[in-house]
Amino acid sequence: MKEETEGRVFSVVKLILSGLLLILSIVLNVGKTAELIVRIAAAVISGYEIVIKSFKNLIRLEFFDENTLMLIASVTAFIIGETFEGVIIVLLYNLGELLEDIATDNSREKIAGLAELKSVKANLFSDGKIVETDPHEISVGSLILVRKGDRVPIDGTLTDDSANFDLKAVTGESKLYNIEKGEIVYSGSINVGDAVIIKTEKLYKESTVEKIIEMVEQSTERKAKTQKFITSFAKIYTPSIVLFAVLLAVIPPLFDNYNFVKWIYKALSFLIISCPCALVISVPLGFFIGIGALAKRGILVKGGNYIDAMSKTKVAVFDKTGTLTTGDFSVGQITAYNGFSDSELLKIAASLEQESSHPIAKALKSAANGDFYNVLHVKEKAGVGVMGEIGGIKYSVGGAGILNGKNNGVINKNSDNNIVYIEKEGVLIGEIELVDRIKPEAKDIALKLCQVGVTETVILSGDKKSVAERVASELNINKVYSELLPKQKTDKLNEIMLTNGKGTVLYCGDGINDSPSIAAADVGVAMGALGSEAAIDCADVIITDDNLHKIPYAIRKAKLIKRKVITNIVGSLSIKFAIMALSVFTALPIWLAMFADVGVMLLAVLNSLTISLYK
Repeated sequence: MKEETEGRVFSVVKLILSGLLLILSIVLNVGKTAELIVRIAAAVISGYEIVIKSFKNLIRLEFFDENTLMLIASVTAFIIGETFEGVIIVLLYNLGELLEDIATDNSREKIAGLAELKSVKANLFSDGKIVETDPHEISVGSLILVRKGDRVPIDGTLTDDSANFDLKAVTGESKLYNIEKGEIVYSGSINVGDAVIIKTEKLYKESTVEKIIEMVEQSTERKAKTQKFITSFAKIYTPSIVLFAVLLAVIPPLFDNYNFVKWIYKALSFLIISCPCALVISVPLGFFIGIGALAKRGILVKGGNYIDAMSKTKVAVFDKTGTLTTGDFSVGQITAYNGFSDSELLKIAASLEQESSHPIAKALKSAANGDFYNVLHVKEKAGVGVMGEIGGIKYSVGGAGILNGKNNGVINKNSDNNIVYIEKEGVLIGEIELVDRIKPEAKDIALKLCQVGVTETVILSGDKKSVAERVASELNINKVYSELLPKQKTDKLNEIMLTNGKGTVLYCGDGINDSPSIAAADVGVAMGALGSEAAIDCADVIITDDNLHKIPYAIRKAKLIKRKVITNIVGSLSIKFAIMALSVFTALPIWLAMFADVGVMLLAVLNSLTISLYK
């Protein structure tokens, strides 16, 4: 940041010095030779970087960019005696570059509140004392003190009974989160209560804040199709313009009394106006500002290409548990068979699920209240269940898949809730009903998606048919596919994508069990994936909290960004072509041509900046 500030100050000083020399050359009557020397000095001061960049392009055989155009125009203006215009060309071009840099830097600083999120110090417990330490130097397992109002520097677990944290800078939502003892506290959150002690679980470079910053900064490297088109277009457009300007300077004078100065002047005006600065600058800037604005709302997009894809979303596919529902299951009715008691059945199920992070496992463990058997030889089969030995006896717990068609006469077929079955040596010994709740914001998600152009909504779920269909019915979801294993989910998603035509298919999951589907979709969205390495790696878009409303918001914002970018392209080219035509048929002063070029560029930049104003 310091280097950028110093560089900007240096640019301002160059512009002022160059401008003062130009003014002096006008107001002081020092003769033609001295005037020429002063104006050459003014042009060199403000334009030497243009010369350096042009020669570097020449070495790389990249002859035609805006620097080359400006160099040709300025040098030619001096050759034909238009020294004032020669200086004005480089002055106004550098002014435009400076304004563009300021706009870009301001947008970069705003991305995800990066300046706010980072912590430059941490209070480390060391040898019974609190030592102020650089977070980069703190190892895993260290204890750090986070006082009231302090930002958590590194991901860790809370060692105190409970505390409240504000995650607005990370999630974009003004909401307090109550964290209990042993739960994760994410870096970037602010302690709003009494001082607490946190045990670090990661290194600083692996913490949530660093992941977010790294991901958003890398997002500019993934270019949208529109950006790639502009790059390809500029490679054809610029040399074509130079060739036309050369022909304009050479051919018309042959039919106009060999008045080469007049037509060279026109060619210079044409060349300056044609400079593709507005396109080269405003298109990537539009995507960049859009990514920053979304990040401020807790929506992290990995690149402009995903903004492009999101704007064309026609089908939205959802996982059910943890995405459309809270995923916070609670134990309902327990039915025990073969002489087992309800409490014993619960203890067996919870013991087998001890190491699982699945929402159903969490509910069983919570209900068991820490009362577990010692389990050996634990094996988990994805989409089926968990097997293990308790006291030398084989038990299994899971969905209907563990039954292999047995015991159908005693299965609870009437419940629309999730049922966990427990077997002993292959014989059913009981069922546990688990209740899940639909998220409040999910109730109108289908309507909101329809309002932003999504024509079809789909649920892909591993739950039994009655549960998935009930949720789909309550939420007005168009289609539902149930009782799917993880691989079957991905296969069904690929099938949907193949039959979707030109629209984009967006898949939204909780980032824990849906990684293959998130990775396979045109746009993969991970919900509530803060701190989840798997989700951050495979998702294209990350919603840092569980707010489903941010999906239609992100689609609407993506459409706005795309409109702004297209407006910049069409508007810039239309204005440029009109003024370019005018410069051929009218004696347009070079300084006015330069103002026109800078003006179009600034209009495009200002149009891009309005993206961040959208609410």
